[in-house]
Amino acid sequence: MKKFILKNYYGILLGVGFLFMLAGRYYPDETATDNNIAAGIYIVAAVFFILALIGAILSLLKKK
Repeated sequence: MKKFILKNYYGILLGVGFLFMLAGRYYPDETATDNNIAAGIYIVAAVFFILALIGAILSLLKKK
């Protein structure tokens, strides 16, 4: 099931990653706790981008 999602829906993962990047960018950073929360949002975005990259690679390997 995971490979199916990664191979066929990597565009959705990429879009969700961009949404998390925007959320991290516009999250207020007035205190140290706010900075930590924004960093956590960026880490989640990075995970989605890595999953999208893996999905794109698997999709391209499957087509060859």
